[in-house]
Formats: sequence, structure tokens, C-alpha cells
Amino acid sequence: MHVDGEMVAAMRVQAEELASRLEKMTGQLTELQEQVRQVSVTAVSRDNLVRVTVGSDGKPRDLVLDAGIYRNPDSARLARTILDTMEVAGEEARRQVMELCRPFASEEAIQQYAEGDLNGAMERFRRQMPWLGESER
Repeated sequence: MHVDGEMVAAMRVQAEELASRLEKMTGQLTELQEQVRQVSVTAVSRDNLVRVTVGSDGKPRDLVLDAGIYRNPDSARLARTILDTMEVAGEEARRQVMELCRPFASEEAIQQYAEGDLNGAMERFRRQMPWLGESER
């Protein structure tokens, strides 16, 4: 195969376009990481006595108990209410993160995340985008 100057120039243009797209995608992924980090969801129990705020990972960031919990002390009920409220907040945080990631991740990775396997989802995502490098881990 003979490679002339015109072919080299065309390949160079194509390589520059690919590099530009990659740079744009990398910027979008950096923005995505920041958006995911900022996800915060607050849920309030049905009786309005418990308020739980979770981050994008579903872990609690804040817990507020209304003084009304002392009117009818029932530690088992309070524990269930706290856990149920945390679960509601965590599910909503997961849903928000899934929507943010949908344009960038495969359905398999999103499903892994939905099932609670964040590490598996992120590993699948890294394999799909190897140019992110090891430093992101």
C-alpha cells in the first residue's frame, strides 16, 4: 500500500478530530463526577419525626429527629422509621445518579449500580473508557 501526502494529511485531520472528541468527553466526565458528588437527597418519614439526608453513595450525611419522638417512645418503631427513611433517600439518590450517568455508561453498568454494586459498575465503566487511566481509581 502506497501512502502519499494527501493520505497522511487526511489521517492527521481524522486523528485531530478524534483527539478533540476525546478531550470533550473527558471534560464531560469531569463535569459528571462533580454532578454525582453533589447529589444529596433528603427524605422525611411519614410521621414527620425523622429526616435523613444521604449523598450520592446512599450513605447518610445528616439525621434529624424531631422532639416528638419522645411523646410516644418506641425504640423499635423509631429504628424502623429511621431505616425506612434512609432507604427512601438512598433509592432516590441512586435514581438521580443513574440518570446522570445514563449518557455515559452502558445499561449493564447502570444495572449493576442499581443493584448496589457500585464497584462493579465503576470497573465496567473504566474498562469501556480505558483512556481515563489508573489515576481515577
